Amino acid sequence: MKRYSFHLYFIVSLVILDLASLALAFQLAYFTRFLWPFFLSVFPATKGVPDIALYHQALWALLPICGVVFFYAGFYNDAMLSAYDEFILIFRGVILSSFLSMAMTFAYRGAEYSRLTIGLWAAYSITIIYLLRELDKGLFRRLLFWLSGPQQVLVIGSGKALEAIRQMTQRQPFFRTHFFENLLNQDSLERELKHKKISEVLILQGAVSSQGILETAQLCEQLNITCRIVPDLLGMRRGEIIIDAFCGLPTFSIQSLSLYGTNYALKRSFDILGSLIILTILGIPIIIIVILISIDSTGPILYTQDRMGFLGSKFKLYKFRTMIMDADAHIEKLKHLSDRTGPVFKMKNDPRITRTGKWLRRFSLDEIPQFLNVLKGDMSLVGPRPQVLWEAAYYDEHAKRRLRIKPGITGLWQVSGRAALSYEEMINLDIFYLENWSLGLDLKILLRTLPAVFAQEGSY
Repeated sequence: MKRYSFHLYFIVSLVILDLASLALAFQLAYFTRFLWPFFLSVFPATKGVPDIALYHQALWALLPICGVVFFYAGFYNDAMLSAYDEFILIFRGVILSSFLSMAMTFAYRGAEYSRLTIGLWAAYSITIIYLLRELDKGLFRRLLFWLSGPQQVLVIGSGKALEAIRQMTQRQPFFRTHFFENLLNQDSLERELKHKKISEVLILQGAVSSQGILETAQLCEQLNITCRIVPDLLGMRRGEIIIDAFCGLPTFSIQSLSLYGTNYALKRSFDILGSLIILTILGIPIIIIVILISIDSTGPILYTQDRMGFLGSKFKLYKFRTMIMDADAHIEKLKHLSDRTGPVFKMKNDPRITRTGKWLRRFSLDEIPQFLNVLKGDMSLVGPRPQVLWEAAYYDEHAKRRLRIKPGITGLWQVSGRAALSYEEMINLDIFYLENWSLGLDLKILLRTLPAVFAQEGSY
C-alpha cells in the first residue's frame, strides 16, 4: 500500500472518530445532566427532563458545524503533532464549537436547551476525542511501520539546519533519514531515490541553488515523492518570521520576538487563571510554611529582591525567606565558591540558608509567593527565570534576548536539569523557549515541573 493512500485512510479514520466522539459525548452529557442522581442532587433539573429526541435533533445540526470548525482549525493537517500540541488543538476546536452551539441555542426559539449540557458536552468531547486520536495515531504509525518499515527521508544540504534536523529525526522511531551535503546530478539522484525508496525529500535552501531546487522538485513530482524546502532562516529567530505578501509577491517579514496581541492576551489570561487556582489550592500549606519560618528564625516571612524583568525593567520579586536576615551582605565573600560558571551565583552548601529554608528550597516551596508577582503582571507562570541585577549586568547581546518575554516561575531549563545546567545551557534553553513559544509548550513545561521538583535533581 502506498503511503499516500495510507495517509488518506488515516485522515478518514480521524474524521470518523471525531464525529463519533462528539455523538458519544453528547449522549454522556445528556445522561449526566438529566439522569445521573448524584449530579441532579447538586444541579437539580428544575424544568423537568426533556425528551432525548429533542437533543438528537440538535446533535444532527451541530455535527456539521463542528466538522467545519475542526477542518479550518487544522485538525487534519498534521498527523505528527505531539500529544501536548494535539490537546491544545482539540481544546481550541471544541471550545469554539461549543460557543457556536450556545449561540445557536439562543437564536433558535423552537426549544430551550440546557447550557450546562453543552458545557458537559465540551468537557466530554475534549477527553474522548483526545484519547481516541492518540490511540488511532499510535495504531496507524505502528501499522505503517509494520507494513512498509520506517519512512525514508532524504535531506540535502549542510550547516546548522542539517544538524537540527538530524537531532530531531533521531528521536523519531518511524523515520530513517539519509543525508547528502551536496546535490547530485539528476540521474544519480533519481537512482538514489529509487534505491533507498525515499518518500520525502527535504532541501536546505541555503546549500542548494535555486535552479537545483527547481530541478529536484520536478524530479520528485515525476516520482510522486513529497518535496519540501527548508528556508535559509534557521539563524533567524523563529518567532520573528511571518509569511506575508507584497503586491502579490510572497515575502518574509520580521517582527519582534515579544508576545503581542492575541498571543499575549492568551498567555496573560492563562497566567491569571492558573495563579488564582494554585493559590486557592495551596491555602493551608501556605499557612503551615508561614508558621515554620516564624519559629525557625527571626525576620520577615517574605523576602523581596530587585530582579531584572521584561525588557530590562526592574521589579520586586517575592519569595518565602530561606536565609538569615543579612544574607545579601555576605554574598561578596562567597562568590568565589559558586558551583556554576559564568555570571551566576549558585552554591550547594550555602551557609546563609536556614533549616526550614533548606526544606523549602528542596521542593521549591519558597517560590510560592511569586504567584503574587504573576497576578501583578511582573511575571508569568512559564518563562526565563528572573535574574538578579548583578548577574544581568554581564549579559551579552545573545543573553539579553531572554529579556524579551516576562520571567516565569518555572521554565524550560528548570525541567531540563535545573541547577545542574551550565550558564550557557541555561541561556540557550531560555532562548529556545522564547523562539518556540506556544500555549502547548507552556502546558508541557507545567506538567513536567512537578516531577522535576520531586526528583530534586539540581535543586538547592
